[in-house]
Amino acid sequence: MKKNTNTLLRKVNILDEQGKSDEIIALLTDKKLKKESDKKKSAELYIWRGNTWYNKKDYDKAIADYTKAIDINPISEIALYNRGIAWTAVEEYGNAIADYDNVIKINPKSASAYLNKASILRINKDYDKAILGYDEAIKIDSEYADAYYNRGLAKKENNVDLEESKKDFERYLELTIDENNIWSNYAKYYIEELNERINDKELSIIVDLVTKIKEILLINGDCITHYSSLSAIKSLIFDQSKFRISEGNFMNDPSEGTEFFNFLKYEFRTSCNNGSYSETFSPKPFIGSFVTKDKNNDLNMWRFYGKENGVEANGCSITLHTQTFIKAICSSLLKGEEDFLKYKSDINFYRVTYLEHASTNFYIPNSERKEELTELMTELKEKVIKYKVKNKTSLEKYLNSIAFLFKSDAYKNENEVRLVVTGIEFEKKYNMTANPPRVYIELEPIKKIVEQITLGPKVDKVNEWASAFHYSYEEKTPEIIISHLPYK
Repeated sequence: MKKNTNTLLRKVNILDEQGKSDEIIALLTDKKLKKESDKKKSAELYIWRGNTWYNKKDYDKAIADYTKAIDINPISEIALYNRGIAWTAVEEYGNAIADYDNVIKINPKSASAYLNKASILRINKDYDKAILGYDEAIKIDSEYADAYYNRGLAKKENNVDLEESKKDFERYLELTIDENNIWSNYAKYYIEELNERINDKELSIIVDLVTKIKEILLINGDCITHYSSLSAIKSLIFDQSKFRISEGNFMNDPSEGTEFFNFLKYEFRTSCNNGSYSETFSPKPFIGSFVTKDKNNDLNMWRFYGKENGVEANGCSITLHTQTFIKAICSSLLKGEEDFLKYKSDINFYRVTYLEHASTNFYIPNSERKEELTELMTELKEKVIKYKVKNKTSLEKYLNSIAFLFKSDAYKNENEVRLVVTGIEFEKKYNMTANPPRVYIELEPIKKIVEQITLGPKVDKVNEWASAFHYSYEEKTPEIIISHLPYK
């Protein structure tokens, strides 16, 4: 956030440098601020307190303090700019744009205001206006790295000017000091992807089809449930360990992904001169397995997934909100005030589609887009069959991004939901005690966002477990359910 370093505010400034947020808030009481006779100083103090609330992620209080500063000084560029950032954090995008427009009126050379407004337009898929906004930011500051990154992202998302999008990411890397930060890694990933699409038009068409299929299966705003062993849930709740998901090559079911490739009639093996076959290793995305909320206490789920040491129905399930989970993960990754504006998260939840064997009959639980999906899958199949490039590594990378979203219709009553993550943002870790070693990433602790805990019908001393879970929460205790399903 932008800060004023007026000598009158030296004490607050020192406290801020020491990271003493609570002390700043205790110092800047409403009574003290209202008594301040110097209106300019009063506005500056409200901005300081607003910044402090913002850093504590109490955005409503931050907005209230910035508003008080603006009421006192309507042309305070700092207050308007910071309130725009706070409005963006709570996704009040119209209010944020209005504040950035006022900043630009006060200071037409505010490149960051142009960038932030443009990024909101990009989020709302108003790509043409967003690109114009980034253009303005670059005109003001030709070395504004984030403006190049965001403009490249807008062009890429809009699927236009792919060559220019690539140049923007390359320019971003030229201007960036930290070559290994999250955005540099994304820029390198995007450049590789854009090169593939620019140099291979057939692959580019396939990528577009894969993107459209993902959009159909994307979930926004629903609650989902995760089944696991009681010991694993204990670690997540009591120890507040981070939620882990494994790379797709380590799925428990070895048939995972095969339904999708069988439908495409895709052949992984390549013939060798001696008559044998070989297969090139293909990295896969990281996958988390969930079911819809209504399956939080289901006999089949307890049988297959709610186990402890192999004992069925002796596990636990937790229910949480998809977008709350995603926001918690992103919040831990994003550090700077503009990070969340240039972040195109690949952390998403998708419905699993169930495919009837040897047919084109797709079943998508809780969705009416079956016909649209069928058309896209049929077209994808045709394009993949005709794709004759010898090295299919790039093709498989894109196909793998949706392969785990298709299963046999024998499982259609599970209503499964999958978290699919490329994993660019995360350190890859290895469980070397497993045989074979397991590759995984750690997302974020989930204790504070769990809405419901359900204990399986075969859990021993279940009331004691329920009590322990309940008292492990100091506030916002989730609903705790003890299953009494007639499990045999």
